[in-house]
Amino acid sequence: MPNRFIGRIIYIIYNIKNKVSLVLHDHLIVFLLKNIKTPFCVERGVEFRNPEQIKIEKECIIRSRSIINGRSNKNNFGVILGENTYIKENCYFDAYGGFIHIDGFCAFAQNTIIHGGGGVKIGKYVITGANCYIISSNHVYDSIEFPIMLQGDKRKGIVIGDNVWLGGSVIILDGVTIGKNSVIGAGTIVTKDVPPNTLIYDRNNLHSKVIYEQNDENN
Repeated sequence: MPNRFIGRIIYIIYNIKNKVSLVLHDHLIVFLLKNIKTPFCVERGVEFRNPEQIKIEKECIIRSRSIINGRSNKNNFGVILGENTYIKENCYFDAYGGFIHIDGFCAFAQNTIIHGGGGVKIGKYVITGANCYIISSNHVYDSIEFPIMLQGDKRKGIVIGDNVWLGGSVIILDGVTIGKNSVIGAGTIVTKDVPPNTLIYDRNNLHSKVIYEQNDENN
């Protein structure tokens, strides 16, 4: 009987400690990120860099070990997470001098990397599989006499429309626009624009087909 009583007391204290810790953690997040709306769920182990340039709307979820870097010399906010953005574990979103703007109601699977150097604009209801790369810059390699790392880079930007699904390990390279309602098959490397309502299902972008017959631009 005494052991059960002691165990119950320990259990109650443990739960109280956890609840207090969660409250303190949320207050710390609000203090760190001046531009975050409640309610939100930011797990322990999430790292915010240049937090003054990060804006997070309500109902966003960011899982542990993700890194969000708002650094931008073009916009007040290098990273904007729209309402109901869900970021799973081990993601890395870096504005990298440009911006990453997500309209909301999107979900990014584990290990998704977004490089916003040239600007990345993502619409609503976009989902990614694990290990996707969205890279909005490219190195200049015009000269073989000069190291590539010293030749600078070029940045065009990436636009992803509403209701797009990127399968696992998809890579989107700089200068690409993906039209709304499109699906990019797993493992595809996208180097050119994808029209709306299109399925791309070959690694080299050799095969595609229309998956929605919609001629009305408002659909």
